Amino acid sequence: MDSNEERVQKHVVVDSPGQRSEVLTERTERGPRESRSSAGTIAIIAILAITAIAAILYIVSNRNANESANRNANLDVASQAPPTTVVQQPAQQAPVIIQQPAPAQQAPVIIQQPAPPGQRENTSANDDANMQDIATKRLNENPDMAGVVMTVNDARAVLTGTVNSAATKAKAEQIVKAVRGVKSVDNKIVVSG
Repeated sequence: MDSNEERVQKHVVVDSPGQRSEVLTERTERGPRESRSSAGTIAIIAILAITAIAAILYIVSNRNANESANRNANLDVASQAPPTTVVQQPAQQAPVIIQQPAPAQQAPVIIQQPAPPGQRENTSANDDANMQDIATKRLNENPDMAGVVMTVNDARAVLTGTVNSAATKAKAEQIVKAVRGVKSVDNKIVVSG
């Protein structure tokens, strides 16, 4: 029998005229159970609770320390780095060209006579200047050839300057050779790097 159980017996006698009866009832009552926690169980629960609280406090304090260290590091970096300044240049507008109407005059009539033999060499100088202008324009179309200088004398071109690669040097020579009237090209371009 459990210690929380209680046995209750009732003995009832019923007298009625002509008959007598006895009723015996027995019943078992159970009361509320008492907790059977020992001191060891209570101690283990207390230790687990203290351990859980300590772990939570450690995690929270470690997190706060990390956030504080990150904040301080960001402040140090921000104070050491010079501020970045972005300057935006205004867009340039195309120049406006206003052309005045030409006065109503007849163009002069120019009659060219054949040049005497002594001046024909001057025509060669004009041809050299034209060849040099055309070749220089073609070279300037390629940004890799910004360091190339070219001169033409008696239809012979001389290339000087510096470029970044042998391929650019060869391309400069081909561009100048393709100009009409150029007889030869002396390529003295220096390849740097």
